[in-house]
Amino acid sequence: MEFLKTCVLRRNACTAVCFWRSKVVQMPSVRKISTTSPRSTVMPAWVIDKYGKNEVLRFTQNMMIPIIHYPNEVIIKVHAASVNPIDVNMRSGYGATALNMKRDPLHIKIRGEEFPLTLGRDVSGVVMECGLDVKYFKPGDEVWAAVPPWKQGTLSEFVVVSGNEVSHKPKRLTHTQAASLPYVALTAWSAINKVGGLSDKNCKGKRISGKESIIAGPFSWPVVHV
Repeated sequence: MEFLKTCVLRRNACTAVCFWRSKVVQMPSVRKISTTSPRSTVMPAWVIDKYGKNEVLRFTQNMMIPIIHYPNEVIIKVHAASVNPIDVNMRSGYGATALNMKRDPLHIKIRGEEFPLTLGRDVSGVVMECGLDVKYFKPGDEVWAAVPPWKQGTLSEFVVVSGNEVSHKPKRLTHTQAASLPYVALTAWSAINKVGGLSDKNCKGKRISGKESIIAGPFSWPVVHV
């Protein structure tokens, strides 16, 4: 009788354990996690794959979105860009050797690695991201810039520039108006200043102030009243 009682108890215990284990197995083993959609890594842009005439221009939806490599850089979402004579000349290969030396001073890359090349030097848009050392700007700021010719250009959805190449856009100008000015204004000011010798130190009745600068910020072109 004692033996039979022990067997019944063991059987009940085994049944309880099996029942408990079956409940555990039926429980969800993976937590439900809500995720956001992946960030796009490509953007539309006008590029060239070789130097030549207008037929080398190509519109693509698959240009890689630029990223910040240095702490003084910002990424701008392009609202407007313009075309200058230098873009036409660069399309034809003007200055390619000198610009490639600037892009690759250690001569690590092989010939032709500058392609696909995005043209465009002027931009007006909105800051999307800032490097750690950028103090003058924050995401959401409306800015304009003149991008050096050895960098990827502005005929794209996004462009990355150094902090000293960009400034706050004048509020009275639209993005379209602002994008028509930077490179040509810098060229004109360089001619007046370097060739003509005009500066704030030798102008009669000069008047310079922050509000009267064409661009105020890390760099500026002063308006000189003669």
